Amino acid sequence: MIGKKELVLTLYELSMLISPGDPEKLLTDFGKTVLRRFNFSCFCAEVPVINLNIRIPEKGEFQHCIEFSGKILEIRFCRDEKIPPEYFKALKPLLEKLDYTLEYTILSKEKEDMLRKAPDVVLFLDKEEKIVEMNEAARNVLGDIVGEKLPDECRGEICEHDGRIYSIQTYETFTGSIVVGRDITDRVRLERELKEREQLFRTLSEVSPAGIIVHQKGKIVFANDMAERLTGYSKEELTEMSVWDIIHPDYRKTAEEMLKRRVMGERPVYELKIVRKDGEERWVLVSGSVMIWKGKQAIIVACLDITARKILEDKIKESEELFRSIFNRSPVAQCILVDGRFELVNSVFERLLGYSVDELIGKCSIELVHPDDREKVKENAIKMLKGERTQPYSFRVVRKDGKILWAYETVVPIRYKGKRAVLGFGVDITDLETERKKLKELTEMLELINKTLRHDVLNALTSAVAYLEMALKEENREYAEKAMESVRKAVSIVKNMRAFEKAVKSGELKCVDVREIAEEVAKNFGNVEVYGEGRALADDGLRSVFENIIQNAVIHSGTDKIKVTIEEGEDYCEIRVADYGRGVPEEIKHRIFEEGFKYGETGQTGLGLFIVRKIVKRYGGEIWVEDNRPRGSVFVVRLRKC
Repeated sequence: MIGKKELVLTLYELSMLISPGDPEKLLTDFGKTVLRRFNFSCFCAEVPVINLNIRIPEKGEFQHCIEFSGKILEIRFCRDEKIPPEYFKALKPLLEKLDYTLEYTILSKEKEDMLRKAPDVVLFLDKEEKIVEMNEAARNVLGDIVGEKLPDECRGEICEHDGRIYSIQTYETFTGSIVVGRDITDRVRLERELKEREQLFRTLSEVSPAGIIVHQKGKIVFANDMAERLTGYSKEELTEMSVWDIIHPDYRKTAEEMLKRRVMGERPVYELKIVRKDGEERWVLVSGSVMIWKGKQAIIVACLDITARKILEDKIKESEELFRSIFNRSPVAQCILVDGRFELVNSVFERLLGYSVDELIGKCSIELVHPDDREKVKENAIKMLKGERTQPYSFRVVRKDGKILWAYETVVPIRYKGKRAVLGFGVDITDLETERKKLKELTEMLELINKTLRHDVLNALTSAVAYLEMALKEENREYAEKAMESVRKAVSIVKNMRAFEKAVKSGELKCVDVREIAEEVAKNFGNVEVYGEGRALADDGLRSVFENIIQNAVIHSGTDKIKVTIEEGEDYCEIRVADYGRGVPEEIKHRIFEEGFKYGETGQTGLGLFIVRKIVKRYGGEIWVEDNRPRGSVFVVRLRKC
């Protein structure tokens, strides 16, 4: 039991320990002093808000404890002997002070962290409006101005400083005031930009020759001056109406379809009738798009009055009805040119080229001809107009969508509306031209197959004859087996070429397993290793590619082994056939793929690598040769990946 005098001294000593500082050190020093002075065996303290737990000693169980629970502090002292009630009474005021001190310390730390991390400018002012404290953000913006008065530009609701804009809020306190500035530069600039854009939109809409209307779900929310003149309604009347109220009933379905297309992202341009306030019907050319109006989706449409044009078109249509009937019912494309420009085209011509009548009228006809054919077309047309040529001529034309067509044309001189003109007749022969090119390609590939058969089969049979002669001469079974192997190879080549011929006639490439084909070919040679995987667009002719490259390496390089590596890139499959023989001399690398090119004593027909290049080119690929270090060559084939 502690004496009264000693208790007073102990409480004084403990009171002196309680001051703002590190919470863990404060609690540890306080706990150790209480354990020593009051003869406790265990001290436990917990501050949940900062996840702090202290126990002295770390382990042990005791029978008697006194506990204290404050705002943020939970504390307990224990020992095996009973604890006099006077101890808790004496310690309680100190524990309450300790709880308050910890709360103050933690809140001060949180306040300090908040001010340090806050992106807003924070200034603390005294009663004389002098700055007594500022956070880091404030120093970055204003500099260190502690002790000075708040800058004049920051005394209102908006502060502009160094090109940035801040909203200012002031909060009064007992000791002065707190000024908080939030950076709103981007928001203000955006608002100004939006205001400028709105002003620009209104200015453009008011000077536009087209009536402009903005509507949301059919309800008109904006109309310009031209829309007033076009419809006969005032702006106030229009903004109380639905857009459907001014569209002629016969054209509402069309307008609804066009609206759906606009919502889907298209921008159709079309003609329709409107009904003015006085009941008059007017023709308008309509274009439009989706937009955002005051935060919501809307449709903006521009309406150009084309009534006069429509009336004129109707009159011309009546006077030319008979001519147009004959002209437009023609099964071939027809046009009339004046000074080389379109004056009239029929519907077949429109469909052929993808342009509308309005787009073609006045357009220079030569602009539709493929640039590479323009001089030839001019020459043939002049000859035909002069009577020096009677046979139609063919050339390429470019549609509006960029597609290239082949046309067959005849031109004759006429007079149209009192002027010298040209009447042209055109027929689409694209399909015929495509078939002609396919036939040409097929003929070339069949010739290639024929050369391949003569070349590869001849090589195989030549080898077979040589081995048979040696087998007969030396009665060697090994030579006989090699001869049989060469015969089998010849049979395999014929089968492969038959499959290749079938693929060429179909005109279609397929996705093939390159490794599988390479391994099948490698079986015919005893020294070929295959590595890697890959798939490419090809056909059965790929076997001939492998066979010719490998056969070429075996015959010409003197290599003792061949390595085939297959690897896929982002959009290609690369095949590398490496040998370790004499290599390809630098001076002939650019010629080894030429037809009939032979080199050295081992040169044969000069078709092997030529055939390889033709096949690879048909696949849309490429082939070249590189040096293999330290010796030998690498034939690289790059095909399209599938």
